[in-house]
Amino acid sequence: MKHNNLAIEYEATFCDIDVDSLRDNIQILWGNLIKPLFPQKRTVFHFPQWHEIAGWWLRVRDENNKITMSLKIMQWNGLIEGQKEIELVVDNYENPIALLKTMWAREKAVQETKREIWQLDGVQLMIDRRPFLEPIVEIEWESELKVQQVAIKLWFHRNDAIFDSIDYIYSKKYNISKDRVNNHTPRIVFDMNNPFVTN
Repeated sequence: MKHNNLAIEYEATFCDIDVDSLRDNIQILWGNLIKPLFPQKRTVFHFPQWHEIAGWWLRVRDENNKITMSLKIMQWNGLIEGQKEIELVVDNYENPIALLKTMWAREKAVQETKREIWQLDGVQLMIDRRPFLEPIVEIEWESELKVQQVAIKLWFHRNDAIFDSIDYIYSKKYNISKDRVNNHTPRIVFDMNNPFVTN
């Protein structure tokens, strides 16, 4: 299926980072803190039944200072250009959720994160805390070359970069399937027991 009008997200993710060391390195290189640590909440949807497309999903996210509704595409091809999206800014969290449900989109999960945003050489760095994972950083910009350059400056190795969605990171850490993360875990929030381990 063609989707040439979707914006490519040039984004590399690195896991299990030392947040204090990364902050120090960014500041040594004259990077700036754009936004201190803040909470995010998202509700993620499957497409309506019989209209599903592999790797496509819908998301409504409260980003603390704005609410967005997005169509996301993950091609799972191991390439940095495999992530695409269309994003709209909306005026509240509840209305787009109601709209998607009215269109028979199927809610699959409510998820929380905590994020701080830095900038280095014009490139955005998002340091994320997610429930039941070690901290990760996403390096994102409109240019693949700039993402690579900033990653190298911060001593990240390309072989450690992940070009995939968060379900891959959970599945790798807990040795579980992506299907379990995507389709059988309706909540991934901080105030809950770990749903990926057996007590």
